[in-house]
Amino acid sequence: MNAQELDDVYTQLCHGLTAAGEAATPRILARLSLLLLLQVPSAQVAAKAVADALDGVQGVEGAAG
Repeated sequence: MNAQELDDVYTQLCHGLTAAGEAATPRILARLSLLLLLQVPSAQVAAKAVADALDGVQGVEGAAG
């Protein structure tokens, strides 16, 4: 995926979240996360992505597992 394709998909997500509303956003993002994790080739790669996403989040310790 190139930069323009990434931007297009991100824009699609943003428009969809806006249309769905704030209350539905956490559920949609959780479902998207699980669907994307299914596309990852290994548990190690998925675990690193999770740790990277949690890096620097206040109140989260030991994110790397």
